[in-house]
Amino acid sequence: METNQPSDFLDQDDQGPVIPDPEEMLTRLKQVDVQSFNIEKIANELKGDKVWISILTIPVSAIILVSFTLLGSFLFDRPIVSFIVTALLLFWISKMFEQHERNYKIAARQEVINRVRATEGEFGLIPHFKHFLPTKYRHLWQSLKKGNYMYVEQYVQAILLLQNKLDPQQFIRIWYLTYPEIAPEDFEP
Repeated sequence: METNQPSDFLDQDDQGPVIPDPEEMLTRLKQVDVQSFNIEKIANELKGDKVWISILTIPVSAIILVSFTLLGSFLFDRPIVSFIVTALLLFWISKMFEQHERNYKIAARQEVINRVRATEGEFGLIPHFKHFLPTKYRHLWQSLKKGNYMYVEQYVQAILLLQNKLDPQQFIRIWYLTYPEIAPEDFEP
């Protein structure tokens, strides 16, 4: 009986992802638009025509509370009871709206995670700049290497930090030290 080793399933011509030039990585970094990772903006875009619901919630609630309290006072001569019943009804309705808002925020966060996944691509982006990030971002780049894109806020901070503070010459030097097979012949470590 023949056993298949994992290497039996690999194509011999498949070398894995092609290692890009450091200039290409720097260009990818500079092209990242951090505004495309704004969860609040994306949530508002997902709401579309329903944004007015969020804006009018408090004024409409106040008008309903006052109106029903006054109506209950005049009809039943019980202002406190009508106020409490109306407040409980509005509280229940607000919980429904809150759940609806939460669904938009969850959908927006998932969209941002998909955008981070697309930005990282197959070869990755942030993990290759790990030498230029403070140690507090260690968990971020380790998670990105594993395919976990949940740390959106830290991702945006890391991109901004790299876009503003990175020394391109140092990055190119470290890139060629990390991947000597693509280094030019005149490169000296």
